[in-house]
Amino acid sequence: MAGDHQAAVQSFDQVLAVDPRHFPALTAKAFALKQLGRNEEALKDFQHAIELDPTAADPHREAALCQLALGEPEAAALLMERAVQLNPTPGYREAAAIEVYHLGNALLTQGRRPDKARYRLARQTFELALELSPAYVEVARALADVWEHLGDPAQQEHYAHLAIRLRPATS
Repeated sequence: MAGDHQAAVQSFDQVLAVDPRHFPALTAKAFALKQLGRNEEALKDFQHAIELDPTAADPHREAALCQLALGEPEAAALLMERAVQLNPTPGYREAAAIEVYHLGNALLTQGRRPDKARYRLARQTFELALELSPAYVEVARALADVWEHLGDPAQQEHYAHLAIRLRPATS
């Protein structure tokens, strides 16, 4: 909570040394690893947490976010689908869609200039966000932009029109 994720990992490791099945410590450690950008390690711990409690939605969602960060959108989609099955509340889906949308934006804004491969990965990421929240206007706009860069004017127009239709009516 204080933002010192490395110290948190060390603390959770101490708890896990005593009780390797301590679910809260395992998930908290995985989250701290994810915050440090150590997505592969975090994914392993989230997967272990899923093994310990397959009915907990959050490890599934967090593992899905790690998979997206690692460039594995198909695996992420399966995990995210399971997460929203376990927690079907609309707020949970919306929060997951927002996180996925931000990951898609990060793909396009961080590091080197996006190439076709990064645009394709962003497309898959944004499509997952739209699946989670079909009325998410910003995702439809982002998909229109991605399809423009991928050179498909029909898809670009489809998502541009979708964004217009989703836009709330002004009074």
